[in-house]
Amino acid sequence: MKGILISLLAVLVFVGCGGKVDKKSQYNYISADETAKIMMENPDKIVLIDIQEKDDFEEEHLKGAIGTYAYPVKTEEEKARIAKHIQDIKPDQKVVVVCPRGGGGADRAYDFLLQSGIKKENLFTLTDGQYGWPRDRLSDVLDN
Repeated sequence: MKGILISLLAVLVFVGCGGKVDKKSQYNYISADETAKIMMENPDKIVLIDIQEKDDFEEEHLKGAIGTYAYPVKTEEEKARIAKHIQDIKPDQKVVVVCPRGGGGADRAYDFLLQSGIKKENLFTLTDGQYGWPRDRLSDVLDN
């Protein structure tokens, strides 16, 4: 019985704290590989809106990411932290929302950016978020 409870707890921790987030058809997603490629080859063509909480952002983030500390993007104050950066986004830039896992917070930030005038074809969520970044292969674009 104790082994079953430990296994169940391990599954809950994996799913709740870093498991894969299902993609939703109404959102555009971008992989870590594609994000890193743009960051390295054409950094002026990408804006990284990072909504991680301050401690997580300070621990690790993508180089050039804008730390908004807006997670979970549920209040007007959290949305305002994102809004103050919208005026600096150029029409030809890809806007990538970086969330801890690329789930609900990313969805809310994406929706807010879309409602604020960012074109859907330029708006993306980083697949699997910052926690899912492949550090073993793409560490040169990380800042920590």
